[in-house]
Amino acid sequence: MRKILLFSSACILLQGVVSAGAQHTSHPNPSAQQAAPEFQAPLGMFNVRSYGAFRLFMQKQDYTSKTDLAVIPSTKATEGVGALSGLRGEITLIDGKTIVSYGGGCKACPPPHDEKAALLGTAAVRQWQEPVLLSDNLSGKALDDFIIQQAKMEGIDTTKPFPVRLSGKLLNVEMHVIEAPNDGFTGHGSKVHMAKQDEFKHVEIKGMIVGFYVPNDMFGTLTHPGEHFHFHWVDEARTRTTHLDAFGLEKGSSLLLPKE
Repeated sequence: MRKILLFSSACILLQGVVSAGAQHTSHPNPSAQQAAPEFQAPLGMFNVRSYGAFRLFMQKQDYTSKTDLAVIPSTKATEGVGALSGLRGEITLIDGKTIVSYGGGCKACPPPHDEKAALLGTAAVRQWQEPVLLSDNLSGKALDDFIIQQAKMEGIDTTKPFPVRLSGKLLNVEMHVIEAPNDGFTGHGSKVHMAKQDEFKHVEIKGMIVGFYVPNDMFGTLTHPGEHFHFHWVDEARTRTTHLDAFGLEKGSSLLLPKE
């Protein structure tokens, strides 16, 4: 059973150191479902890696560990989004800091470097482009398209995955923190949600977003099948994180694209 809460709820304990608009719109491409389930060798100029894949969750209900968080610093990764093994919580890396949020509470949370990930996308960014300010409120496919257009204008190769940052005021927000697998989940199209999760809704909330883009032939790796982006929210203190299901960004919010 899902729980809908305010994010200040004490039921989430956090240990620290991403579907936009009223409903984030997917971009189906049936021909693009044969990509490798993960790519631990770095791809593109930002060294994007995928440990595990969403497709493994959906097709095999495989939520086992694909990497220890302790090994991530050795890759020099600065950005990341993912899920803990056993679907116990969310993981975000921002500027090399690991933030972990647990669904359903955690009585004895281990330090992040002792944790394991069932899915983790990482990238290494040494320098970001100058911020691009949104000239209007954007959400859903309009926001996705804006990011992709700006990336192309900056010469970023959109045939390869890359990380993004967004900051400002989020609008009409739906987000969650996973807690545990749902036993009745049988894969794509199942009437049962994949995971039990704590859900949060906000008319508006401030914070930062760490996101990852993947091209069509990598749908189902770092993103849900049929989607270009995977976004996580991080609070301004960088102590809490959630997976973003739906959100918009207010005019004047900023987009950061990687430079090197």
